[in-house]
Parts: sequence; structure tokens; C-alpha cells
Amino acid sequence: MSPLAVVLVSGGVLGVAAPVALGRMRWLERALERAPQPAAWLLLTATVGTLVALLLAGLLLLVPSGGLALDLAALLRTCSMALRRALDAPTAPAGVGPLRPLLGLALLATVPGGLLVGAVVAGARAWRAGRDHHELLLVAGHTLPGLPGVTVLDHAVPLAYCLPGGLWLWGRGRPGPVVVTSAALERLDATELAAVLAHERAHQTRRHHALLLVAEALRRGFPWLPAARTGRAAIARLVELAADDAAVAHHGRADVVTALAKLALATPGPISLRPVGLAASGPNAVERIGRLTAPPARWTRWIGALLVAVLLVVPLAAELGAVAAPLLSVAGTPICPLT
Repeated sequence: MSPLAVVLVSGGVLGVAAPVALGRMRWLERALERAPQPAAWLLLTATVGTLVALLLAGLLLLVPSGGLALDLAALLRTCSMALRRALDAPTAPAGVGPLRPLLGLALLATVPGGLLVGAVVAGARAWRAGRDHHELLLVAGHTLPGLPGVTVLDHAVPLAYCLPGGLWLWGRGRPGPVVVTSAALERLDATELAAVLAHERAHQTRRHHALLLVAEALRRGFPWLPAARTGRAAIARLVELAADDAAVAHHGRADVVTALAKLALATPGPISLRPVGLAASGPNAVERIGRLTAPPARWTRWIGALLVAVLLVVPLAAELGAVAAPLLSVAGTPICPLT
């Protein structure tokens, strides 16, 4: 199989087949839930791997098709003919050959263009929503003794959530506030409140806001790509599971489950208080309670890990190897001194 074919197949598995399989196989989702934090990063990597496949496909179409190979060879002091033979794609059908450079350029332009659009749109929306919410907290929020880093908001709906802290998303500056409504303080006892705060601080410590912002930028920039389109919702669910596990590690499982139940059962529906926050409660809170109370099936861990490796890890390795192997083969020839 030619390098171009390997790259295209790998990108198709990562960008289309993998999200379809994950969406239709509930037992596979349960396997991912056993390690939600790595699973969230793996799903994001799958989308990035698809974009890398597009870039590699563009290069494989463009480099062997004209004088660019000669220019690169002269620049790198390599032999252009060996590079062209190693990286060349299969002969295109009649009438399509002249379009290969244009198709390669289109693929190369698609990735940076989508990244730029997604970053601008997602970043602007997040910044605007965060600014408005911080202004609301400055006016209506207040602090209480014994709850450092927590802003209390008078509201009839019991909620607990956290907000990003600007540059802190990327490891600099101060974290955003943890917000708890007055109704939540009335319903939760001391141990339950501590478990909820541990959940929210796990979001901050693990930079879940940054992870979701990247996933949202990919969704906005590549809405035609299934992995990017469905990845944001899947990652949002997984980071909530990861925060649940962190809270359980520091507090009793019973306290976490009880606190989630009180917040979930008392919330009548989505409200406008959480445009950019990560909340302990939410539409999937009942499902998360079931996960914490039901014993996991042992077999799903190993079979699920194997299938995830086939769907995600193997294509990532294949697309990189498809380009690396020809280059290594060229490097061994006396007339092409890449080494």
C-alpha cells in the first residue's frame, strides 16, 4: 500500500470510523470511563491526528508532482529522484493528474484555515462569555468565611461550578473562581460541600477548561469532520467523570454521590448561570451517579482498551510510519545522504 493510501485510510479511521464506533458501542464508552482523563486526551489526539493526515496527504500529493521536490532536495542536499520515488502517490486516473498539485495545496490550506477560524470563533465566544460572567460575580457575588476561593451567588437553584481564569488556562496567572449558589449551601452538608468543591478544583488543577476550549475550536473550525463535531461533547462528559473520580479519591464515595444527587434532582433544567463554567451538576448527573454506584464490568477494561488501540493508536502510528519509512529507506542510499 502506498504512503498516500496509508495516510488517507488512517485519517478516515481516526476522523470518521472511530467516532462512529464510539457513538454506537455503549460498552466501549464504559471502557473509556474507566480512565476518563486519558480518554479525553486520546479523543482530542484522534482529531489532531486526522488533521495531520490531511497535511501529510497534501504533501504527498504536492511534493512528487513538480519542481517543489527538486527545490526541497537542493535545500536539504538530498537526491530528489529518490525522494520522489519514495513518496510518490499512485498514478492518478486520466485527467486527474494535473489536479494533484491543486488538491495538495487545498488540503494543506484546509488545516491552518480551519484552525484559524476555530480559534478565533471559539476564543472570542469564550472570552466574551467569561467577561460577562465575571462582571456578574463582581456585582452579585460575595465571599463567606471558611470558604477561600469560593464566590457565593444568591440564587434559588442549587449550583456549583468553576470558571476559567484567563491566562491561567495555559498554566499562568490565577485560577478562576469556584461559584456556589446560596441554595446549594442550604442543601449540602459540610462533607457534601467539600466533595463538590473537590470536584470543581479538580477541573481547575487539570486545566479542563483549556481542554474544552481546544475541542470547541476544532469543532468550530472543522464541523464537517465527525471526530471534531462529536469530540467536544464526549470530552465534556469525560472531564466530568475525571473530576468525579478526583473527588472520590479525596472524599467518601457516598458523599460525592449524595451531593450529585441533591444538585441533580433540584436543578429544573439548564439556566443562564453557566455559560463557560464546569459544573458538578448537569444533564448527565444521573448517569454519573449510576457509574459511581454500579460496579464496573472487568472485561470491558481490557477489551475496550484493545479496541481503542485499534481504532485510535494504530492509525496514528500508521500515518506517521507511512511517511517515515520511505524517508528512512532513502537515507540509506549512497546517492542521497540524509544521514
